[in-house]
Amino acid sequence: MTAAPALSTPTAVRRHGSGRWIVAASASVVAFGGVYVMAVLTETGQSVEDSILSSVDDDRLLGSGSALDAISPAALMLLVGVTMLVAFLRRRPGAALQAGILIVGATITTQVLKQVVPRPDLTGDLYGNSFPSGHTTIAVAALFAVMTAFGRHVRPLVFLVGTAFAAVVAEQTVAYGWHRSSDIVGACAVALFWLAAVRFAASRLAGRARGRLRSPAAADAVGPRAFAVTSGLLGLALVACLTVSGLVWGIGIGSDMSLTTSTGSGVLTGARLAAAGVVLVTAWVGWKLDRRP
Repeated sequence: MTAAPALSTPTAVRRHGSGRWIVAASASVVAFGGVYVMAVLTETGQSVEDSILSSVDDDRLLGSGSALDAISPAALMLLVGVTMLVAFLRRRPGAALQAGILIVGATITTQVLKQVVPRPDLTGDLYGNSFPSGHTTIAVAALFAVMTAFGRHVRPLVFLVGTAFAAVVAEQTVAYGWHRSSDIVGACAVALFWLAAVRFAASRLAGRARGRLRSPAAADAVGPRAFAVTSGLLGLALVACLTVSGLVWGIGIGSDMSLTTSTGSGVLTGARLAAAGVVLVTAWVGWKLDRRP
């Protein structure tokens, strides 16, 4: 008998790397579809989220915070240009291409989905179609883009700053009544899908081009200590955010324990923190997946 030929180490590593991005992209699609079905296509889901929206004060409804004001078409174009320029200056054309495709692809995908994904009127109190959140998509995609463009020494810092900004954007979209919590989940799923897509493409092309289009994780892997500290800080923020969200939300619901009819500042604050927590979870997943080349 002739033994089956073993895969070379580079081929095995490349297939393993590609595999995790396929899983991440698939999980993003499942998360997007799941939250859409539960929160948008069911009467209970719509009632819960509409009760949160009705908790926003009339003088704050559709207002704007500093983080929301920072996101505009001009700012988006500037962000794409800066991230790609940083990568080119570091002689990482592949990273520049990934960063640009990631932001533009995620943004366009969200805008298309807003037009083609319906929100049926199941409660008679329709607030309009806002699934998924465009502001949050841009913020999270920008986070992944800067994580792509910057080198190993700066990446942990820009990642933490970018994560904090994206979390505030998500929180403000709920606080000012622009979006429901499910819109935040949908936006994060879109951004994570595009991170997985560009990383998968880069891992495949890198092998064929013999490293000319390398993944930034392979070229500039963050050191174990910096990675551990960054992961620890993000984990603490995530636990604190979700714990406080649960406590505040539980107090806001009150003794009747009715999610569909409870309104007020407690319910809204819990939803705001939960929206930020979703972004923190997404950032943590992206950071962990991108750790190994």
